[in-house]
Amino acid sequence: MRDVLTPDEMDLQLVHTLQAAPRATWHEIGRSLGVDPATATRRWQGLVEAGSARVTAYPDVRLWAQDHCNAFIELDLQPTARAHAVEVLSRVPQIASISIVSSGRDLFLTVLTPDLATLSRLVLQKLQQLPGLRGTRTHVVTTVYGEGNHWRLDALSPKRRVYTPPKTGNRPVWNDHYREVLSALDDGRTPAADIAARTAKSGSTVRRRLNEMIDGGLLSLRCEVAQPITGWPVAATFWARVPPDELHRTAATLTELPEVRLCAATTGADNLVMTLWLRSLGDVQRLEAELAGKLPALTLTDRAVTLHAAKRMGCLLDEAGRITDVVPIDPWASAAPR
Repeated sequence: MRDVLTPDEMDLQLVHTLQAAPRATWHEIGRSLGVDPATATRRWQGLVEAGSARVTAYPDVRLWAQDHCNAFIELDLQPTARAHAVEVLSRVPQIASISIVSSGRDLFLTVLTPDLATLSRLVLQKLQQLPGLRGTRTHVVTTVYGEGNHWRLDALSPKRRVYTPPKTGNRPVWNDHYREVLSALDDGRTPAADIAARTAKSGSTVRRRLNEMIDGGLLSLRCEVAQPITGWPVAATFWARVPPDELHRTAATLTELPEVRLCAATTGADNLVMTLWLRSLGDVQRLEAELAGKLPALTLTDRAVTLHAAKRMGCLLDEAGRITDVVPIDPWASAAPR
C-alpha cells in the first residue's frame, strides 16, 4: 500500500496543480497529470486524511491591507504559559497564523481584523486576559507585497500545469453575501452545491458570488501543504529596515526569491518583515549574505527561526507539521479567547 505520509512524485505534482488552480475540476487535474479523475481524487483524499495538504480560503491579504487591517503581533509569555496561550489563540478566527519562534519573542501572530479599533480591542482587551502574558508588540501592516498563496513546489513543468484565467480587474467589496460564502468555505474545494445547502441559497447564486470573489481578487484560495514534505523544512522570519524611497523596489526583488513566502511593509523602525522557507539552517546565513550583495539598501535588524508553527492560515498543525484541523479565518467574528 502506498504510504501517504511520504508523498511520492505524483502526490507532489498533484499538490502543485492545486496550488496553481485550487478549485480545478478533477477532470482538469487528471488531464494535467496524465491520470484518470478517480485516481487524482483518491490521491488527494489520502493527502488530506494524512494531514499533508488542504485547500483553505481567506480574504486576499494584499487587498485586505489596503482597505482593512493586517498586523503582526509578538507575545512575550512566562515559559509555563505558552502551551495554554497557543491552545486558546489557535481558536480565534482573526488570528490566521501562530508560530513559536526563537530569539526575543515567544509567539509571532498574523492577524486580520476589519479595522484598527477591532485590532485594538483584540490586543488591549482579549490578549491581556491570557495568563502569564508579559508583553505584546504590534506591527500594523501597510502593504503586503507577496504571500504564501503564490509559493509553489515546482514539481510540474509549465506545459503540464492547469490553465488559470487572469483576474478580471473588476474588484468587488466585502458585503454580507460574500461573507456568508466565506463562512461556508471551511474547505476551499467545497462544491458550490454544498455551500448552497449551508447558506440556503441557490447553486447558481453561490457560483456567481464565488466567481465574483475569486475573479475580483477578493478571495484567496491556497493549497496548504505540510512543510516537512516540501523539501523546505526550516521556517524563519527576518525583520529589516529600508529607506522609504527604496522600499517598493527592495520588496519587489525579495518576492522573486524562492525562499520568500511573505513580504510586508509595517509600521515602526523595522519597516519590512519577511517569512522564509529554507532547505537547512545553514541557509539562514547564506541568504543573509545573498541579500547583502543584492540589496545594499536593506539592513537586517533581527531574525528568528520558527521552532513550531502551531497554525498557518487557519490550519492547525501538530508537532510534525501535519494539518489536524481548520479554524476558518473570519475577521468579523467575535474574538473572545477564554
